[in-house]
Amino acid sequence: MIEIQELTFRYSGSKKNVLENISLTIEKGGFVGIIGESGAGKTSLCNCINGLIPHHYEGDFYGSVKVDGTDTFDIDAGKLALKVGSVFQDIESQITGYFVEDEILFGLENFGIPADQIEKRITDSLETLGITELRHKEISSLSGGQKQKLVIAAILALEPDVLVLDEPTGELDPASSVQIFNLLKKLNEEKGITIVVAEQKIMLLCEFVKKLIVLEKGTCVHYGEIRSTLTHKREMEEAGINCPRVLTLTSKMADENLVPKSMKPEDRICLNAEEAADFIKKVVKIDSRKESQFKSSKTTGTDMSFSGLTGESTSDENVVLEFKNVAFSYNETANVHNLSVKVNKGDFISLIGSNGAGKSTFSKLCNGLLKPSSGDVLVLGQNTKKKKVSALAKHIGFLFQNPDRQICCATVREEIAFSLKNNGIPQDEIEKRVTDTLNEFGFDGDTEPFNMSRGQRQRLCLACLIALNPEILILDEPTTGLDYRECMEVMGKIAELNKNGTTVIMVCHDMEVVLDFAKTIIVMNRGEILAEDETRSVLGNRTLLERARLLPPQIAQVSMLLGNSFNDVFTDDEMIKRIKEVM
Repeated sequence: MIEIQELTFRYSGSKKNVLENISLTIEKGGFVGIIGESGAGKTSLCNCINGLIPHHYEGDFYGSVKVDGTDTFDIDAGKLALKVGSVFQDIESQITGYFVEDEILFGLENFGIPADQIEKRITDSLETLGITELRHKEISSLSGGQKQKLVIAAILALEPDVLVLDEPTGELDPASSVQIFNLLKKLNEEKGITIVVAEQKIMLLCEFVKKLIVLEKGTCVHYGEIRSTLTHKREMEEAGINCPRVLTLTSKMADENLVPKSMKPEDRICLNAEEAADFIKKVVKIDSRKESQFKSSKTTGTDMSFSGLTGESTSDENVVLEFKNVAFSYNETANVHNLSVKVNKGDFISLIGSNGAGKSTFSKLCNGLLKPSSGDVLVLGQNTKKKKVSALAKHIGFLFQNPDRQICCATVREEIAFSLKNNGIPQDEIEKRVTDTLNEFGFDGDTEPFNMSRGQRQRLCLACLIALNPEILILDEPTTGLDYRECMEVMGKIAELNKNGTTVIMVCHDMEVVLDFAKTIIVMNRGEILAEDETRSVLGNRTLLERARLLPPQIAQVSMLLGNSFNDVFTDDEMIKRIKEVM
C-alpha cells in the first residue's frame, strides 16, 4: 500500500534534513506505529505519506513515496486526501463545524460526494465510531475523546484506504487512549484500512500495532514486527525512547538470573501487563510458605475504601491554597461542585481523572482565571473573587495544556522577558534571569517560538514560569507532546522547584509520571473529588481507579494480576526484590 524509497526531505530555510534516506514498505492492511523523540521526524514522515509534503510544506524533496502505486509527487494533495485520511496532532485545528453532523458533512460536500450517498456515509461513520447519539450536539460541548472520535468519523466518511494519525491520544486520559486504539484495531481488522500512527505512548503501540518504525534524527534505525523490534531495547533507549516498564522488568529478571539462561531474548518480550504476569508465573517458582507471609499482612487494592485526606484539617499558617465548598458551571454538561481542599506549602499534588472530570476547571479556579459560582478559593489567604488574575499571577505560575495559547512574542528571549516585565521585575534582573534561563534550558534566544516543535514550545512555557520563581505552580498536562528525555528533564526541573519550597499542583494523565513525582493525588470524576490520599494508596486502589476510568501504572497492573503477595509493588526494582523474597 505504501512504498517509500530513499526519502530525504529538508524544509525550506532549514539547515539540515528532517528525514534522511528512508526506505520501507507498508503492506495493505498493515497497522504500523512510528516512534521517536521530539524532532526525530515522526510528523514529517506522516506528512510525506499524506502528501502535505511536498504539496503544502516546501523544501528539498528527494526519493519517492508511493501510495497504492501512485507517486504522491504526481497527484494533487486534495485527490490524495480521498485515499489517505489524516488526523493531525492538534485536533482543534482540524475541526471546522459547529455541530457534529456539520463536521462530517463538510468533507463530503467539499469532495463532491453524490448527494444520494451522503446520509448513509454520515450514519455509517457515526455508528462505526459509536457516537450516533452525538449527531446533533454542539462540538464545543464534547470531551477531548469525543472530539477525537468525531474527527476520525469525518475522515472515515470519505472511505479512505489509508489512515494516518499524528499523536491521536496526546491529550486523552488512559481509558480514552485505549478506546481510540481499540477503535483503530477494529477499523484495521474489519474494514482492512491500512493504519499508520505516530505516538509517544509506546505502551499503546506495543499492545496494538503489528510493526514499529523507530526514528532517530530523521533516519529509520529499526523497522519490523513489534516483538522483533523490541529486542533492540538498548538502541531504542539511546534513541530517546522509553521502553515499556514490563520490558525493563523482564530484562532485569534476566540480569538477576531469574529466568532460564537458555531462554532467547525474544521469548521474554512482553507487550502488556497480562503477558508480564503470565511470564512471571511461568518462570518463577514461588515458595508457598514464603508467599503466605505476604498474604497475611497485605490487603488487595479492591478492598480499599474511597476515604482519603480531602477536607482534613491542617495548620492554617502552612495553607497556601484552599477551596471552600466551591462550585462552577460552564453549562449543563460541564461543571464542578462540592470542592473542598487544603493545599500546604511544599505539597506536590497530582490531579487525575478522565477527560471531562473537571481537572482543568479546578486548575483555572486556582489562579482566578475562573471565579467560583459559589464557595470561595483562597490563595495565600486572599479570595480570588476579589483579586485580578494579574495580581494573583505574582504568586501563581500557570502552564496551559496547549502551549500555543501562552506564547505571544517573536523570539524565545522576548517570550521569557515578557512575563518578567509584566510582573515588575527590574530591567537588570530581567536580563540576568533571561540569560540564566536560556543557559539552563539550552535555548537559542533568537529562535522564533513557532518554528520549534510542540515539545520545545512546552519547555519554553515552563522556562518562562520558572524564571518568575512562583510560590505556587499550576501545571495542566505538562508532559503532553514531550518525548521521554524531555519529559524527564521537565519533571526534574519541577521536582527541583518543589524541593526548594514551590507548591506544585499538576494535572496529569501519565500514571507513570504521577507515580514517580507526586506526593499526593486528588482523584476527580464528573466534577467531584472522589478521593485525596498519598500517591501509592490511590494508585494501588483498583476499585477507585476503575470508578474514575483510570489505569494503574504498568508494574502495579502486573502486581494486581499476580495476587495479594505482590499488591504493594509499583516499580520493576520492587518487583525483582519481591520475586526473590517469595521464591
